[in-house]
Amino acid sequence: MTNSRLLELLQSLSPTELTAFGKYLRSPFFNQREDVVRLFDYFFQKKDSKKTSVFDKKEVFKNVFPNEKYDEKQLGYTMSFLLKAAESFLVFGEMNNDGEAAYQLRLAKAVKKKGLEKHFSTAINKAEKALGDQPHRNMEYHYLNHLLHLEKYESGATEKRTASRSFQEMSDETTVFFIASKLRQSCTALMHKAVSETDFKMDFLGEILAQVERQQLQQMPAVGMYYYGYKALSDMGNPGWFDQLRQAMQLHFQHFPNDEMRDIYTLAVNYCIRQINTQQGKQGQSFFLQQVFDIYKEGLGNGVFLNNGVLSRFTYNNIANAGLGLKAFDWVEQFLKDYKNHLEPKHQESAYLFNLASLYFRKPDYDQALQLLIQADFDDLLHNLDARRMLLRIYYDLGESDALDSLLDSFSIFLRRRRDIGYLRQNYLNLIRFTKKLLQIPKEDKVARAKLRVEIEGAKALAEREWLLGVV
Repeated sequence: MTNSRLLELLQSLSPTELTAFGKYLRSPFFNQREDVVRLFDYFFQKKDSKKTSVFDKKEVFKNVFPNEKYDEKQLGYTMSFLLKAAESFLVFGEMNNDGEAAYQLRLAKAVKKKGLEKHFSTAINKAEKALGDQPHRNMEYHYLNHLLHLEKYESGATEKRTASRSFQEMSDETTVFFIASKLRQSCTALMHKAVSETDFKMDFLGEILAQVERQQLQQMPAVGMYYYGYKALSDMGNPGWFDQLRQAMQLHFQHFPNDEMRDIYTLAVNYCIRQINTQQGKQGQSFFLQQVFDIYKEGLGNGVFLNNGVLSRFTYNNIANAGLGLKAFDWVEQFLKDYKNHLEPKHQESAYLFNLASLYFRKPDYDQALQLLIQADFDDLLHNLDARRMLLRIYYDLGESDALDSLLDSFSIFLRRRRDIGYLRQNYLNLIRFTKKLLQIPKEDKVARAKLRVEIEGAKALAEREWLLGVV
């Protein structure tokens, strides 16, 4: 059972979901196999055990089928049935979370098949009311509206006037849903292209943009949000598009569910990061870094970045970095404390200590930074690399030559042994190489230092280029 898809799925369920799944399995409508219930109960009893051996197949079989001879096929069948039941449970839960409008539309479709006209009319009216009452006006809203008018059209096909009106409304909603979907996909394609240089073919995009502008469809939240997002990402030289995107984000925030709004905030941050990377002057870079910081603060204020109360450790790092870049040290320190408990438990301590060390490093308060960097055990690879990078700079700045020599050697060994670093390996290897060269050149040898400066400027992959140029 160890490393099985079943165990992976069960371990991903929250305590509340596990309790609900236990009740689900005990309903004869969903499951009639007692061995499946016993297997689930065994998992539930042992889920917090630190011993991986409790999920060895023979150990599991002994507890699920007591007094029976070990039969791997028999256990395999039971595991398969439990896996299917768990998958069905997840689908059942998703359907129940789709909202009142989707539920009533499914009901309308079901009772229509049975010829229950009164039931159908009631369900359609409830679906229409639910759609009108909900705050969201995103793509999903227009898709459900399309389904609503499709049902109304098909049920009223014998009445020409009613059918024509329903057909036109269905067609209009289909158009809006299609346009919004393609614009959202186009935004995603541009973000992928920025990091991977992959070019995606987006059919009908020119026609879609023209249609939006011709009919002023950007006034609809579902279309406008992604229209302005696409225009901002595709026309980086015109900051007016980003301004309109930010206005749309603030104006239509309540019209999108949190998960979709989180993607939109990420789009806006990506736009700013690209601007920072391409801006020539410090003033332009500072402006867009401030925009990133403001976007993150706004998202924290309205809860966009929390997913079921959990803040991604990557977002936690990015928010801290934005604040540190602007030297908002007091704000960052408070943020790190306030949101530490919103991180996944297994990442809380490591992410908190790493970002606290970064805070002290940037101030700079090297004594506090050193204490954290030396004592903490960072489980994240990027944190580990960044911790060594900060130690390198601290030892150099403090003139701790012995500690720096030891770090440079151990850092090189670490980089060459790890196979999961990718392109970052060369960035850090070059940092180590140039630091060693720098240590070997006397400060008064201006010719050698000028030559090294040219090498640093010409290096394609290099971490801490700006710092090296400042000390060479």
